Amino acid sequence: MRILFATTALVAASLAGAAHAEDSDLAALKAQIQALQARLDVLERQAVTPTAPPTAAPAAAAPIATLAPKPSTEPIRWENSPRFTDASGATFKLRGRMSLDAVDSTTERDGLADYHARQFKARQLFLGVEGQTGRWAYRLEGGAVSGGAWGWDDAIIEYKLSNQTSLLAGNQKAASLEGLTSFKSITFMERGAYGDLIDAGYTLALEAVRTGSNWSLWAALQGDSINKTEATGGYDPNQAVERMGATVRATWSPKLSSDDRLHLGAWARRRDRGGETGFTYSAAANTAFRPQTSSGATLLSTGAVGDGDTTLALEGAWVHRALSLQAEAAQIRVDRIATSLSPTLGGSNFDIVTAYAAASWFPTGETRPYNPNGSFGRIKVLHPLDKGGLGAVELAARYDYADLSDMAANTAVAPSLQTSLATAGIYRGVTVGANWYPYSYVRLTGNLTRAKIDNRNIAGTQLDADVTVAQARLQVEF
Repeated sequence: MRILFATTALVAASLAGAAHAEDSDLAALKAQIQALQARLDVLERQAVTPTAPPTAAPAAAAPIATLAPKPSTEPIRWENSPRFTDASGATFKLRGRMSLDAVDSTTERDGLADYHARQFKARQLFLGVEGQTGRWAYRLEGGAVSGGAWGWDDAIIEYKLSNQTSLLAGNQKAASLEGLTSFKSITFMERGAYGDLIDAGYTLALEAVRTGSNWSLWAALQGDSINKTEATGGYDPNQAVERMGATVRATWSPKLSSDDRLHLGAWARRRDRGGETGFTYSAAANTAFRPQTSSGATLLSTGAVGDGDTTLALEGAWVHRALSLQAEAAQIRVDRIATSLSPTLGGSNFDIVTAYAAASWFPTGETRPYNPNGSFGRIKVLHPLDKGGLGAVELAARYDYADLSDMAANTAVAPSLQTSLATAGIYRGVTVGANWYPYSYVRLTGNLTRAKIDNRNIAGTQLDADVTVAQARLQVEF
């Protein structure tokens, strides 16, 4: 019994110890399970938003790298005609314009019958191309002017030394704010008496142009127009030497504020007639249609009296939002041909002074865009018709002045025999105009000009004139 009791007591004690040990083990196991559960929760969250290791980044970017690269330029860009650009950046574009005019002109003349003319003609029908390959660019454009034969305006090959500097060879211009502004973008239908007299049109020239953010420099060596046939001697058949000239121009155009742009410029030109006939200085009252050969309607002209000339000119413009002011003035020192060459045209040297001042305003809010080379560009219509707008409306006025009266009679022949002496007078004119641009490449224009010409009395003949010109134009370009 004693052994059974002892055995029973030992078993009971063992069981009690085991139960106590089991309680400790359960508590430890519970703590381990809780720790494992917490770790499992962390692993589950990482599985939902995995963090890619640094070495995996190239693999993730690989699918994007296999996409076709986006071209840096548009292969076809619409500019009222397509401009094509290939992968190398070479471009090609067709260009052209049509200007259809209606003109009615009335001239009341002292000493001659009054003169009336009405014209319905194409002022310009032009086609051309332009493009660029690497540093080389070209522009070729020509057509019929005022019903005449085909001729070239722009015929230019350009080499770009840099983004700022270019060398150009071909038929081109080199002077005057109004002259360098494209015919498509000038405010009025014609450039007026100033543009006629300075004769800064297209000539075959070698030209260098450098432009900055607000300045430009020009230098040109010039011959005659590319449309001229081979030169013939004007006074000597053995002197078939074409005219030559040189022009320099500088402009400065600070942007005074976000709404204000100022333009200041100056240019100088020296020309010599070579073996050609003399330079002629003449002007009309804001019209290109001059059916005046048989009518005697040439009202302001010196005749072909220039052996050479030196022109000094100033340019100025200010654009403030929709308002634009513009003016130019020039003095032309004429070296007159000798009376030994032509007793009717020769004489002493004289000066011509000519100028204009113009203003325009867009009640529809547009502004005249300014080019870095010192000219104005095409109007950008803010609300064209196809966008539900009314287009752009521009109202403008210009005053023109020209004084040829410094040309004096010579003593070789009687004044009445000296060609054009009677029409080398003083011109004053006012033009008002309105332009409507339904789109940026389409324009309808109306101009009204009133001009007065005061000529000298030659042998009792007074050829003063009062001129009224009303004209309209429909113009489309591409």
